[in-house]
Amino acid sequence: MNPGYAGRTELPENLKALFRPCAMVVPDFELICEIMLVAEGFIEARVLARKFITLYQLCKELLSKQDHYDWGLRAIKSVLVVAGSLKRDDPERPEDQVLMRSLRDFNIPKIVTDDVPVVMGLIGDLFPALDVPRKRDLNFESFVRQAVLDLRLQAEDNFVLKVVQLEELLTVRHSVFVVGNAGTGKSQVMRSLNRTYQIMKRRPVWTDLNPKAVTNDELFGIINPATREWKDGLFSSIMRELANITHDGPKWMVLDGDIDPMWIESLNTVMDDNEVLTLASNERIPLNPTMRLVFEISHLRTATPATVSRAGESWPELRTGICREPRRI
Repeated sequence: MNPGYAGRTELPENLKALFRPCAMVVPDFELICEIMLVAEGFIEARVLARKFITLYQLCKELLSKQDHYDWGLRAIKSVLVVAGSLKRDDPERPEDQVLMRSLRDFNIPKIVTDDVPVVMGLIGDLFPALDVPRKRDLNFESFVRQAVLDLRLQAEDNFVLKVVQLEELLTVRHSVFVVGNAGTGKSQVMRSLNRTYQIMKRRPVWTDLNPKAVTNDELFGIINPATREWKDGLFSSIMRELANITHDGPKWMVLDGDIDPMWIESLNTVMDDNEVLTLASNERIPLNPTMRLVFEISHLRTATPATVSRAGESWPELRTGICREPRRI
């Protein structure tokens, strides 16, 4: 019952009278960040938390206003999880270098080209004289290059980097927006990563669905009001089938259609930490650890802040476009 969102209505006056008003305060981001850093094993948590929150506040104020930018609590939490995993992988590295690397490598994929120098400048000011190289898996990158060539594309460094960034994002987020205009390489980046999984013998599963091609009831299912008979929906049946696949290969549900609050708000419990689709028939379908929601879209103009905060964003803004090899005749 949220009147600010599409498809929601105001609470009726007779019901509103039964509820007491409550006061809410803005959460203390710095304290939350410090506690999570301590939980992830950081010793210098207080100093690093102040730098972390300062960076996000400055990014919110100084960067251009993009629909897919999110500097809220969910974005903070996901970067802290990345920082914790980097610290456990490389325990000998100084903590400020670990946090600087996670802030840079996790945020750069969603930053548009014009804002990248500003972000790098802010990170350089907060972490002076630090130049930490990206954590690279050269073995995985070689598989990516082979996959790109298999798709008859040119394995340029920028394109390979976008594929690697999408893989890094899918590792830490189970819902990912691949955002960009037509011709910027969204589909090819995703196909290259899928082909990479095939080369690595990981048995990937890819299902496509355009949520705007069907009604909301056909997407998630509906109960017949007369007979109380349940009719399954497209998305719910696909998700159930993927959940029943036993192997541990990556399973993608690619939703290729415009973001519309009328249908994507029903995915809130799937996209946040609950990771469960609750249907009108009282069935609950869990999102397995190997399953990912991938949204291939051109913009987030109609998405609500709640939707944007629930997913990671990758911005395949390739200045060179897609480079295909000349077709051999």
